[in-house]
Amino acid sequence: MIEIKKIQDIEDYKQLAQVQKSAWGFDDIEIEPPHIMTRIQKYGGLIQGLFHGSEMVAFTEAIIGKWQGEYFIYSHMAAVKKEYQGRGFGFLLKKAQGEEVLKMGYRLMRWSFDPLESQNSFFNIHRLGVVSREYERNAYGMVESGLHEGLPTDRLIASWELDSGRVKKRLEEKLPKQIEAVPPASLDSFVGPVAYIEIPRDIRSLKKVDMKKAREWRMRTRELFEFAFKKGYNAEEIVFSEDKKRIFYKLVCY
Repeated sequence: MIEIKKIQDIEDYKQLAQVQKSAWGFDDIEIEPPHIMTRIQKYGGLIQGLFHGSEMVAFTEAIIGKWQGEYFIYSHMAAVKKEYQGRGFGFLLKKAQGEEVLKMGYRLMRWSFDPLESQNSFFNIHRLGVVSREYERNAYGMVESGLHEGLPTDRLIASWELDSGRVKKRLEEKLPKQIEAVPPASLDSFVGPVAYIEIPRDIRSLKKVDMKKAREWRMRTRELFEFAFKKGYNAEEIVFSEDKKRIFYKLVCY
């Protein structure tokens, strides 16, 4: 039995640490403690858990944010235990989060994600319908352990416009992967209405065998994203090459 609910019970708050450890390989010092979560929930934020029976296997944490004069909800964490990943629980949880945020009176959610994490990028942009037009360098500094070890923690900022037709359609219908013939990318590519930025299929495996090459991907994509956003492009889709071996961000300039 699957249940998604706002976290209220202190014993449920205590389960959040284990989800963080399982999802991201966090050390104890990196865990966000439950007493902080209780305050976020009480004073305007939103902590939701997904339970498989009595076990919490996933959760989201969100806080009130303000950027450039606009209030929104910032989704700080969305985590699924490692052994439960790939079952669609993340989608169920994000959908429930979006529905609750609309009830709270907000129309926009934002969060950050690693642009080189292809599966997460596909989930955010293709499945949920987020758009990104902002790149942040080394948002959390260099991390010495866990999932993000070894690379600058560069992030794309997701904008999830909950009442838009784009988002409503993505939440209602699972669209197929998009296959496109993608031209070679360079700074000279950003002159027309559409451009592409390639990312590795599996940055985690690449880091294990060739950290130098992984860093080259970080620096190259950083340059391309920053240039593209200055030119007015939005990252709006994830597409695959015709042989399905390569993956790209599709950027659009209106």
